[in-house]
Amino acid sequence: MKKVKILHVLREMELGGIQSLIMNIYKNIDKEKVQFDFLVNSKGFYDKEITELGGNLYYMPHINQIGPLQYSKKLKNFLKEHREYKIIHTHFSHLSGLIVKIAYKSKIPVIIAHGHTNSIYDKGIRKIYKNHLRKNISKYATDFLACSKAAADYLFGNKSNYAVILKNGIEIEKYKFNNNIRKEVRKELNIENNCIVIGHIGRMDKIKNQIFLIKLIQVFLTQNINCKLLLIGDGPLKKEIEFEIEKNNLNSCVLLLGGKNDVEKYYNAMDYFVFPSLYEGLGISLIEAQANGLPCFASTNVPREANITNEVKYLSLNDSPEHWANMILNCPKKRYNKSAEIIKKGYDIKTVAKYLEKFYLEKNKIYEEDNK
Repeated sequence: MKKVKILHVLREMELGGIQSLIMNIYKNIDKEKVQFDFLVNSKGFYDKEITELGGNLYYMPHINQIGPLQYSKKLKNFLKEHREYKIIHTHFSHLSGLIVKIAYKSKIPVIIAHGHTNSIYDKGIRKIYKNHLRKNISKYATDFLACSKAAADYLFGNKSNYAVILKNGIEIEKYKFNNNIRKEVRKELNIENNCIVIGHIGRMDKIKNQIFLIKLIQVFLTQNINCKLLLIGDGPLKKEIEFEIEKNNLNSCVLLLGGKNDVEKYYNAMDYFVFPSLYEGLGISLIEAQANGLPCFASTNVPREANITNEVKYLSLNDSPEHWANMILNCPKKRYNKSAEIIKKGYDIKTVAKYLEKFYLEKNKIYEEDNK
């Protein structure tokens, strides 16, 4: 059987929620039937693993580097040179509007737009331009996937009812709470047994709102609570976060661990998981935290679909860090095992990978039958 080649288009294969999802699917999909290749803007953490799994990587400058006209020209030329791709799967948000338009004009038969966000941070001209691109998605894409209904409604507009909600699956067994690993990680990080650890895992970006977590930990400290803030992730906001930590003399109680490919072990060291996003498509790390049994707190900007276990507490960002701190402190530090519930709701990565594999194969079959 000839392999079906899927071209995934996104910024880079760096450590991040979307990238982790794609890689987890790739590792669990039947690679004798489906091959993942990638068109990205820069080198990333997963590049080596992709090639080891049999995938190809192509690099092209981001639209911000070369402008819309040059970007369009380069993408058009790429698709002309690589006629082997009959299925394109784009993971950009608004930029997908330009990608799907060029793919459509390049006569790509299957053009999948995948929604991972439910809002926009930009203002002014950038916001107007991005909203213009967003309208192209429903016009030129042939298929629509989204991580939540909120993401589908936002990105696909009048085509949102045609979207398939693809669950952000995880390897559930890997995230189960392990007390021995908790002790090991805490020892490794020099965290005392009686220290309260507030944890967060996510790309260091404005939308993830880690600056709010800096303010939150300051509230704990003013109440003389023995605590630490554990931040895992990397990104453009890193220097600003480091500045805030330095400015407020928080070096000893805020642990910046950077990007990790073994994040599962660090959930065990936490007591609470806090997710104060300005907006969010769903939030993979919030699902992982629930699989670990952590008490979770999220902003009201995070879709309710992320509350798989019905244990997530939602708080408004209009509320003060003091209010958040009090709500967290009044929540018992107890773990709960909800693995069976998470599997039942379809968030096991094996289920997700099998669904997407079937999806690709059916789309390819329809194309081939139409072109006999």
